[in-house]
Amino acid sequence: MAVSYTLKDNKSIEAKVTFLRIAPNSKRQTLNDIFTKLSDLSWINRMTPPALHKSFEVRAKRTLDKFVDIIDKSAILPAVDAVVTDAAEYIVSVLAQEAIVSELGYREIPLPEVYKQQKSQNPGFDFIVLNARDVVLFGEAKFESGKNAYGSALSQIVRFISEQNDIADLVELYILIPVQVNRVNQGDKGFIAAFSSTNLNTNRLINNIQNNINYKTAKGYDELILVAVDML
Repeated sequence: MAVSYTLKDNKSIEAKVTFLRIAPNSKRQTLNDIFTKLSDLSWINRMTPPALHKSFEVRAKRTLDKFVDIIDKSAILPAVDAVVTDAAEYIVSVLAQEAIVSELGYREIPLPEVYKQQKSQNPGFDFIVLNARDVVLFGEAKFESGKNAYGSALSQIVRFISEQNDIADLVELYILIPVQVNRVNQGDKGFIAAFSSTNLNTNRLINNIQNNINYKTAKGYDELILVAVDML
């Protein structure tokens, strides 16, 4: 199931760097659509060996239970379209992946939180897509209330590269896409910085991103995609 959004910008800002700007049509409805999307576990039979089907189902249902709690917490907020921080982070992550798949024709991979065995103090990337050249792009999503959170997303990507979190994530990812994981080990990979954004002018926002200290590092791989998600 697709999660709806409004596309505001789609442009190439330099070689191997794409900028997308989107907005959720309704935050509360988006959360319900995300839950429906995450509830579709057909990828388990399609992408994993039979011996592991039950294991992946157990992991996925734990994430769904957590997400139901997040939806319930947002539902009690007085503002019609208000959501809690955890819900906003899901919106940024899922809508960014959705936009990349829809606008660029890339292939989505189930959210790592759905299929990974979660461990505290061992964070990984928030979402993953395969680009047109079948290269794995690791996505990091950040939400900061009332802010353009590109700095947090880019700094997290650079930190994760330094700590080799992308490599650590390959253990379970190999089960889903073994051929593409082998390419990561050969150095073929890219990154996605998805972040909450305000009503700041797009050209000014892009200029600020390009002047960010971590931008040069993040773009130094096969591809970098920037996804601004207007959350105000």
